[in-house]
Amino acid sequence: MVPASHFADLERGVPFVPGPLYVALPQFLPLLHAAIAVGMAEGIVDDLIELAADGRRQMQSLMSMRDSEVFQFELGRVVADLRAARAFFQAQSASHWQHAVAGTLKGEALLAESTQAAIWTTTTCVRIADACFALAGGSAVYESSPLQRRLRDLHVAGQHVRLQQRHYASAGRQLLTQRDNVAVAA
Repeated sequence: MVPASHFADLERGVPFVPGPLYVALPQFLPLLHAAIAVGMAEGIVDDLIELAADGRRQMQSLMSMRDSEVFQFELGRVVADLRAARAFFQAQSASHWQHAVAGTLKGEALLAESTQAAIWTTTTCVRIADACFALAGGSAVYESSPLQRRLRDLHVAGQHVRLQQRHYASAGRQLLTQRDNVAVAA
């Protein structure tokens, strides 16, 4: 059993443990999910690079994957997407941490912001997994393939309730509300 002292009230954001992270857990929670997606995307890219580095040649191909200019191009594009996802995730996490330390990580606007960042990051990571799976070729479909397992895991992560694309609506609503508030104040 986990003692009650190790829980937090997710609905109201009431902490049971002291510290800036626990006061605003609802605002941080989407980013925790995105962290998992970034880690899995890094893993599938590493798995693909290892597969190609071993000199793998797809059936009826004249050259190894590593020597294919098409493979090199797609791998370069996938890694750029991964770097963008990681950078956005890190920037959003740093911003939220600064708010948490300052005691200002509250409200629907910052919850919408973290949710928006987590959805985009996770969706990008799913696209990375799809691309890596396709680049690996037919050997990726077997259960013994780490690419198959990571692809499945990333798709599951992307289906989490906190990462549903419908939550983009709350981010849009917050932007419109902020604009309306600025217009009224002016």
